[in-house]
Amino acid sequence: RPACGYVATCPNCSISLTYHSANRRLMCHYCGYSEEQPSKCPQCGSETVRFLGVGTRKVEEELRSLFPSARIVRMDADSTMTRDSYTKYLSAFSAGEYDIMLGTQMVAKGLDFPNVTVVGVIGADRATYSEDYRGFERTFSLLTQVVGRAGRAGGEGRAVIQTVDPHNSVISLACRQDYEAFYNEEIMTRRVMVLPPFCDICVICVQSADRGAADGALREIFGRIRSLISEDYKDVHTIILGPAVAAVPKISNRYRYRLTVKCRDNRRFRDMLRQAIDIKLSRDVSVSVDINPETVI
Repeated sequence: RPACGYVATCPNCSISLTYHSANRRLMCHYCGYSEEQPSKCPQCGSETVRFLGVGTRKVEEELRSLFPSARIVRMDADSTMTRDSYTKYLSAFSAGEYDIMLGTQMVAKGLDFPNVTVVGVIGADRATYSEDYRGFERTFSLLTQVVGRAGRAGGEGRAVIQTVDPHNSVISLACRQDYEAFYNEEIMTRRVMVLPPFCDICVICVQSADRGAADGALREIFGRIRSLISEDYKDVHTIILGPAVAAVPKISNRYRYRLTVKCRDNRRFRDMLRQAIDIKLSRDVSVSVDINPETVI
């Protein structure tokens, strides 16, 4: 039973640290900060320290306990750091030197192993709970690729998918590999929510070591956009979300605020945006604009 509920977080970023058993360190995947694994809780002094979550190391331990005679190869950021290690492990697995391949998303895409009959996915619905509108699409794409890895030699294949929501339509459609049904469902949602391809997404992010300066600069940009589209740019139609704190509020000791604008990325919109962000900034404040970003953090 946890003594105090303390969670180790990065001192530079608004994110919890990830434990890497390879070097027994807690690491931040944003700024690179790391610290040694604590022997006791820094907050209450309890020696009962637990590592929660399911990483590839933990899954490997479970597999070895369930299948003690199986030859297992793990492929993740830690095991493929050396040159040519990725290719070496794939070649060895293809040659039958391993019975089970375990890894991150890198092992789900574009691989063809005819003798693979069973594939599994842990935490299949994780991306569907993110604020990224592409979450369903990414989940469907990943699962259909994973399901397609089994039974490629013509025999029967089986996919085992671990999820907290087995009735999720995205997962069931991916299991059936029903591309048309998923498209029809997803395109209807995006039309109703006014999301790409029915619009473009513009993300304006302001960063500063001073929280107030970042918030103030973004609010000024927001005010200028509202003024411009109500006067000289009445023909520019937008839906504005924010100003708001970014999903990851602080990275490398810089506070982050963002404005999300649903728009049409044409010359008139870009002219308006250029004027809106043309404000006097203090030396520490920076503004970035990303049109149709791959991910939003």
